[in-house]
Formats: sequence, C-alpha cells, structure tokens
Amino acid sequence: MFNPLRIQMKRPHRSALVLSAALGLGLWAANPAWAIYKIVGPDGSVTFSDVPPSTVQGKSVQSLNASGGAISQNNFADFPTALRDAARKYPVTLYTAPQCDACDAAREFLQQRGIPFAEKTITPNADIKAYKALSGNSDRLPLVTIGATKLPAGFSSSNWDVALDAAGYPKTNALPRTYVRPQPAALVPPPAVKKETATPGASTPSGPSVLPPPNPNAPKGFQF
Repeated sequence: MFNPLRIQMKRPHRSALVLSAALGLGLWAANPAWAIYKIVGPDGSVTFSDVPPSTVQGKSVQSLNASGGAISQNNFADFPTALRDAARKYPVTLYTAPQCDACDAAREFLQQRGIPFAEKTITPNADIKAYKALSGNSDRLPLVTIGATKLPAGFSSSNWDVALDAAGYPKTNALPRTYVRPQPAALVPPPAVKKETATPGASTPSGPSVLPPPNPNAPKGFQF
C-alpha cells in the first residue's frame, strides 16, 4: 500500500539539533524549580511543587509532564525511582507506520533499553495530516518525543541514547517484569459513531406484514 510518508531506512549521523535537545532535557532535569505536581487544596487553591505532599488529605494531587500536561500514573508504582521520575517528567511517545523497518528497529531499541513509551500509528489520511502538523511538515518516520522535546525524524540509536540519558532514563532495562506496554493507538482516533435515540412516545414502524396466499374455500369477504 502506498504511503506518502517517506520511511527512513538508514541511521543518520549525530546532529547538533539532537544534542541541543538533549542538553535542554538535561537542564530541565537539573532545575529544582520545575514543578511536577499540581496540588489543589480543599479551598480550591492551586500550588505546584517538585516534591509530592506529605499528606493528601483533602487535596487533589496530579502529576504533570515537562510540557505541563497531566500524565497517567498507571504502571508507574512499581518502577525503580530513577525510571519512575524520568517517565513522569519526560514521557516517551513513538510515532510509527506499518511496513516500516526503521520503525520496527526503533520500537525494539526502546523495548531493549526498558523505556516505557506510548506508540502512535500513522496510516489513514487524517493521521498523515496530523503527523505533518506535529512534526513540522516532515515526511520521515519514525519520530520520537521525550517530554516536550521532538527529536529529528528518523531512527538513530546513538542520538536517542543521548537524549534518553539526559532525561534521566536508566541506561539498562529496569522495567519490572509485571509491566505491560500499552497497545499502539491511531494518532487520530476514529470518530465516534452516534447512536440514534428513540423519541419518547414514538412507535417504531413495523415492517410490511406478509399475508398468506388466498384460501379459495374461505367465505366471501374473509381471508384466512
């Protein structure tokens, strides 16, 4: 099947752009003022902190990623501390397409290193349009984001290693054996199918009744 996105097959050399992105990740990780918890008090007051509150009575606590978005706590509880902190601050998302050797290599690389990641697949035209908007009109795959940082499209194990190191991810697989990787999902979810609701009091028209063939012995004016 023809795919207008260009599939990257060779590993590019390390670029200054990737090193800059990795440096930026390192600076964010070293900045103690960066807030990773949003705490809403009983009176509705909102505070941000890089240290979880000692008590959550009457408070709503929500973890945030590097771009300020809320992230799921699923599967994080059993992570070692370094991996848990990196996954919360800099969640990894991999963008792939079917029949893409470089995408397969990128997925295997992340799995072998023990990186928890979400995978978004690009197949229909709606996904391609959204991917181009996300990637700066790039037509290359795969693409990886680490927190709010987008690395250049195309798989490079050396470049990705540098960025993941800077984000604080362990260099070797530290995922617990019980960890279950989320299933890949379409970049653009399919539109929800609206269910038709019946109007109260309205009767559903029945189909046409099937009458038996005429009975020649029936009395006149009757049909059996």
